[in-house]
Amino acid sequence: MQMLSYAQNGEDVVLRRVFPEGSRGFYLDVGANDPVEHSVTKHFYEHGWSGVNIEPNRMLHGRLVRDRPRDVNLNIGVSNRADVLTFHEAPKVHGWSTFSDELARSYRDAGIATITHQVPVRTLAEVCDEHCGDRVIDFLKIDVEGLEYDVISGMDWSRRRPRVVLVETNGWERWEPILLEHDYLFALFDGLNRFYARREDEAFLPALRAPANTLDEFIPYGYHRLISQYHDLGPNALAVARRLTNLARRHPLLARGLKTLLRRAG
Repeated sequence: MQMLSYAQNGEDVVLRRVFPEGSRGFYLDVGANDPVEHSVTKHFYEHGWSGVNIEPNRMLHGRLVRDRPRDVNLNIGVSNRADVLTFHEAPKVHGWSTFSDELARSYRDAGIATITHQVPVRTLAEVCDEHCGDRVIDFLKIDVEGLEYDVISGMDWSRRRPRVVLVETNGWERWEPILLEHDYLFALFDGLNRFYARREDEAFLPALRAPANTLDEFIPYGYHRLISQYHDLGPNALAVARRLTNLARRHPLLARGLKTLLRRAG
């Protein structure tokens, strides 16, 4: 059976090679965003995993609370010290919300409206001590729109060693040395994120080396949702989504045209 991938760039597909169906693990998601749309953890939650989701956006945090009752869902930010910081929400593009004043200014200069409010932040080390207990963190995902260095420098990497770490590449030249210094091995740049495995799990590296591709046999959630939402296909929706996925891999321009027609038909 093909995997339904919820992540924006197939990150969950890459992770499933290391943690296949049947495994039960624990994740830590910093910048969790929506519990379904572009979620790196949704596939794993559906297969019995649980973890900690951190999301400073109040609306998205509410969705996480409703959708993820097994998880710990925190409406805070993460930095390199406990503090209260200004959070810039981008209501029309939630994934762009940021604690970075510089990034927020660039949004406003481009005509993208932001709403600011104060949000408490804690270090990743403190979050782990309070909510992870003795659990091994199977993967840590960090997507914080410009605050990656502060998040990574606020982790106690000698005590907490997530098996796989994936981080959006913002400013990676600054924060990557921290991971390398603590015996993490670079595995993959997928065009959006950088993946690392701890040295203790060096055997993961071959499975992490390639981005999501046709050999992984997955269906993007966006295709499945589009077809299910606009057309009463019932159990056939998944089969149509599978065909659209295969078409997109062979003929991407034609597939984009079909997606446009489906939206208009809706």
